Amino acid sequence: MQSLWRTNWPQTQQHFISWWQCQGLVLGSWGTGLDNSSPPHSIVSAPPAAADATQYHTDPDYVAQRLRYEMSRKVWPADILPAAWPEIGTVSIAPCLGAAARYSDDNVWYQPCITDPQTHPPLRFDPAHPSYRILEALVRRSVEESRGNYLIGMPAIISNLDVLAELRGIQNLLLDMIERPDWVHEKLQEIEIAYYSAFNAFYELIKAPDGSMAFGYFMLWGPGKTGLLQCDAAALFSPRMFEQFVIPYLRQSVRFLDYSMFHIDGHQCLAHLDYLLELEGLDAIEWTPDPKVPPGGSGHWYDLYRKILAAKKAVWVANIDTEDVLPLLDAIGAQGVYLNVVTSHGRPPQAHDIEQLSYRIESYRTR
Repeated sequence: MQSLWRTNWPQTQQHFISWWQCQGLVLGSWGTGLDNSSPPHSIVSAPPAAADATQYHTDPDYVAQRLRYEMSRKVWPADILPAAWPEIGTVSIAPCLGAAARYSDDNVWYQPCITDPQTHPPLRFDPAHPSYRILEALVRRSVEESRGNYLIGMPAIISNLDVLAELRGIQNLLLDMIERPDWVHEKLQEIEIAYYSAFNAFYELIKAPDGSMAFGYFMLWGPGKTGLLQCDAAALFSPRMFEQFVIPYLRQSVRFLDYSMFHIDGHQCLAHLDYLLELEGLDAIEWTPDPKVPPGGSGHWYDLYRKILAAKKAVWVANIDTEDVLPLLDAIGAQGVYLNVVTSHGRPPQAHDIEQLSYRIESYRTR
């Protein structure tokens, strides 16, 4: 097995381990790395242009070659993960349970498949399902083509209501939660079981010999089964319904994973934060501000970050600018903080921006 193209990997691993324990600081950036102005790590030919969006996203050989080409031209300063994402979906298990995927150049949309709740068959994970076989081939070929030079992140294998929303359609599902709650609970439990099977299958493909792994979206790494949890649909219903329909299945998912982080999407979902803070075993919470509120790292959110940390959950600070980092750390401390830097003085960060920031925050690691 060849070595990672990224230097100082053991230090970043330790930073993540400490962060999961709410005792360390991680400095990362969104995506799979930063553009490299130096010569590439290896001479890799660019694949020819894809015939269409479907080939671009679902042809295993094409995707694996494209990822290797892209990763050969990136760098990973500070704690940025050298992890490629072989699949663009954000609810990747949904097609494996029946939702048809429709691809554009930079996105994927799912077409609901449950038209009649009374007659639709149980939701089961089937390794022979065509959508699963495509996804499995994407991951397998990407791992092979990485040759140990970079990690392959877990696809967005998640559970809970967001999956059922893609299968049923969000408007129909919201009515179901009122008119047929028992059916919704039945489907959520079926999705939970399918989630375990799918996650375990991909974990076997991407895990390192020591059992560690990367989760693609939100750039997570952990020394065991590491996953993202979410319920973006929760922006549309009350905290009481969140407790009823989301928490019981999150509790199961947290027990399944060794390391878990919940993604809160938009200020409408903050109403459910207290339930998450009380969720035993949940290790970290990420909060993504929407365009209607101040950006991540703003002083407007200092109390929110403090509240998460006070509950012994690590915090993942989204969408922060380099100039906001030191004021944030002065306000909330550095223990249990993951900084996701997306701009530097309002422009996309360059490798030297992250390197300089890494030097400036070093003293905070020991405070």
